[in-house]
Amino acid sequence: MPFSRTHSLKSLIRRYQLAFLLILTAAAGLGGLWSIFWQSGYQSSLRLNGLLIEAQAVRGDLYRQIKALDETKGAGPGDDYWQRLYRIDEHFYRMRHFADTAAERDTIARMEAAYGLLLAAMNRVVTNPADPNARETTLGPWQAGDFETAYSELTAQVAAQRNALSQRMQLWNRLAPWLAWLPLALGVAVAIWLNRRFVRGFVRPLEQLVADTAALGRGQLSYRLTRRGVDEVAQLATTINAMAAELEHNRQALVERERQAALGALVPVIAHNIRNPLAGIRANAQMLDRHATIEDIEETGEDIIDAADRLERWLGALLAYLHPLQLTREPHALDTIVDAAVAALGARVSAHAVRLRRTRSNAQVAVDAPLLEQALHGLIANALEASPEGAVLGLETDVVDECVQLLIEDQGPGMATTVDLHAEAPMASTKRRGTGLGIPFAFKIIKAHDGELAFESMSEGGTRVRVRLPAWKTT
Repeated sequence: MPFSRTHSLKSLIRRYQLAFLLILTAAAGLGGLWSIFWQSGYQSSLRLNGLLIEAQAVRGDLYRQIKALDETKGAGPGDDYWQRLYRIDEHFYRMRHFADTAAERDTIARMEAAYGLLLAAMNRVVTNPADPNARETTLGPWQAGDFETAYSELTAQVAAQRNALSQRMQLWNRLAPWLAWLPLALGVAVAIWLNRRFVRGFVRPLEQLVADTAALGRGQLSYRLTRRGVDEVAQLATTINAMAAELEHNRQALVERERQAALGALVPVIAHNIRNPLAGIRANAQMLDRHATIEDIEETGEDIIDAADRLERWLGALLAYLHPLQLTREPHALDTIVDAAVAALGARVSAHAVRLRRTRSNAQVAVDAPLLEQALHGLIANALEASPEGAVLGLETDVVDECVQLLIEDQGPGMATTVDLHAEAPMASTKRRGTGLGIPFAFKIIKAHDGELAFESMSEGGTRVRVRLPAWKTT
């Protein structure tokens, strides 16, 4: 599936980084929120406890202050009475410090007001210690006054807030396991999503790019890669396509140049190979003088027809040489092809006064007979021209190591130059009308048949040409 939107690899990596940064931020935020909640809850708990403790302390000190006043029995109040008075003022100061809501501050104000009334009554007792009515009026407001009502209301407010805080804490405790796993779950989900985009946008397009380049590596330069994935991979595909197009253009140009070069090289080869049959035809025609008998005319006519047919086959094979060789392999006896190549020499063997020494094996090879015949004809013709008058030209076929071997041995002076079979240019020729293409042509034909061609000098003088071809096996 193609990548839905094209992004650069750098952008994709930045998304990875941003996503994981967001995950870390979420985890840190949840941790911070959790810390703030517990800190707030802890502070609220301390405040409520402090408020309740101070309220209880006010109530307790007030009770003890009244008790200390009651114990005076007409005498003046002791030090404990006055110390309680100062402590109660400190407790009210702390209560106002702990108060956080308007209701709390209003209740504390009513407690202070009620305490003020009680303190005024107690001050009358202090100023009139012997007046029993003052003591009775003091105890009445303590037992039924507004102080106890305001104190009860404050403790109820603290209890309600404690209950609400406890419920919030219980809720957070229930949510804590889920909230703790939330950043991890979010991270896994984001990682899976980003990994899918990374695979779709980079990994798979890159794998497809590598697979597609294998087709180019096999020489299919017309194949074009598909643009897909992140910008860098898509641009790489575009660059490779441009390179493949340039290589295809250069290859076509190179093939055309090689074809033109082969055509130029083929002209002297054609001239070289046509000259021999024409020479034979001319020699046979010269024998048809007016004194020739009917039998001589018929025999010479058959030789001319045979030479013309051979010339036609050779021309077809030479024209096929222009293009990559497409051999038409058929089983043949190698000796039959050698005999045809010798027959193409015509009267040149007797003209050189050279005697042929033939050794036969009847070994079979699967070859393109017209092409191989031309190759062997060129090699035998070279050996014939190198042989002095009265020499022996050896032609021996044999089977060696599952190969059919042909040895061509002459008694000439040997080769004047070293043979470079892999050279594409014509070889230097020592013959007056030589083109230097006979041996390269023979090497190409024999190599196309998976064969081998070798030249070696013999110790007794002369040159030995060794041709090896795979033997044809019947199944």
